[in-house]
Amino acid sequence: NLIRKTFVRNMMHCARQADNNTSYMVSDMQNGCTNSTSFTNLHTMQSNSHLYKLSHEASTKLLSTITATTTPNSTTASPNSDSKQSSNDDGKKDKKKEDNSNLFLDNLGKIFLSSLGLILLLLLRSTTSNNSKSALQEDIESNAVLDPLEIDDLRCANADFTIDVWESIVIELKKEFGGREKVTYPEFLSVVTRVMRNMRGEGFTIQFGHLVDRVVIAELERMGVSDDVNTSISSDGDVVGEGEGEEVRLLQKEEIPLFFLLTALSLALNSTVSNRVRVLYDSMLLMNDAQVDQTTTATTTATLVPGERVCQMIQNLQNTCQLVPGAQIVETNSKIPYQTYRVGTGVELTRRAREGYGGKKGNAGVTKEGQGPVTLEEFHAILKSRTVCAWGECYVKKTGRTSTSDR
Repeated sequence: NLIRKTFVRNMMHCARQADNNTSYMVSDMQNGCTNSTSFTNLHTMQSNSHLYKLSHEASTKLLSTITATTTPNSTTASPNSDSKQSSNDDGKKDKKKEDNSNLFLDNLGKIFLSSLGLILLLLLRSTTSNNSKSALQEDIESNAVLDPLEIDDLRCANADFTIDVWESIVIELKKEFGGREKVTYPEFLSVVTRVMRNMRGEGFTIQFGHLVDRVVIAELERMGVSDDVNTSISSDGDVVGEGEGEEVRLLQKEEIPLFFLLTALSLALNSTVSNRVRVLYDSMLLMNDAQVDQTTTATTTATLVPGERVCQMIQNLQNTCQLVPGAQIVETNSKIPYQTYRVGTGVELTRRAREGYGGKKGNAGVTKEGQGPVTLEEFHAILKSRTVCAWGECYVKKTGRTSTSDR
């Protein structure tokens, strides 16, 4: 195209120059030249002018021929140029696609693998945490002083040990020990056996009493009193063993809280759950009455049990194997790499029952106040809560409005 344009431009320039020269010469000769030489030159110039015109016509034809011959080349070259332009457009589109790439779609595989790995990690953490909790629960069950079946056998064997017998024992304990909070185990048993004999004869006593003895001995061991010999309680309430030693003498002299001994004795009580809750509450009031008499406080406070005493009672129920093992487990502050657990104390279990735990997904508190004295109804609610669950009462479903959890 460039060569064609240059050739045409030169040919046109030559034609215009020839036309101009011819016109100037003709005008000059017509104006002043009259001799023969001038006419001869004029004739020559006209001939040259005719040649220039012929050359102009030839150049015009040649131009048309070049145009005709170059047009196909241009048409054939256009696909190449179109292909180049299309390739350029494709390159621009690819760049736009790269600039407008989606981060999620470009990394879909990585996101999927990361999510899968996170899910597996959470499952592993949850499984390890549950296994840790289950292992602790099995450890509590294996180290328990009494098996639930033994407790059931103890109650069945003492079918005559009813509420009226219990209340007579409590009255006699108030007379015998007055304001004392701690007594020895033989002293406690002497009162119990005496009351039972007076009510129904010499043969009336605690059956399977060795199970109660086992609980008391375990409590003495927690208090620091070593017991390396087999001991049992005689019919007179005296501690006897396979050999008289220092351990037996310590067992006879070591004093134990009175309301713990009542809690241990309640293992043999054959009654409904509501009556068992009431007698435990009364046993705490027995200690509270002693404090009230000593401090001459208003008698209205005798109907409420201090919160500290309730915590001690929950601890006693835990030590006498009357709480469900799963309810005794509480979370620790160690949550990484997985949640760990430990056995809660009576104070912790009572606080969790009264104040609630776990937020919205956990359990709400069962008392109006998180601290302070407790009524009989609130004490019953604490024992039935998930965090205490005395005698498995938290698993009992009520069938109606008037039904109770008594069995």
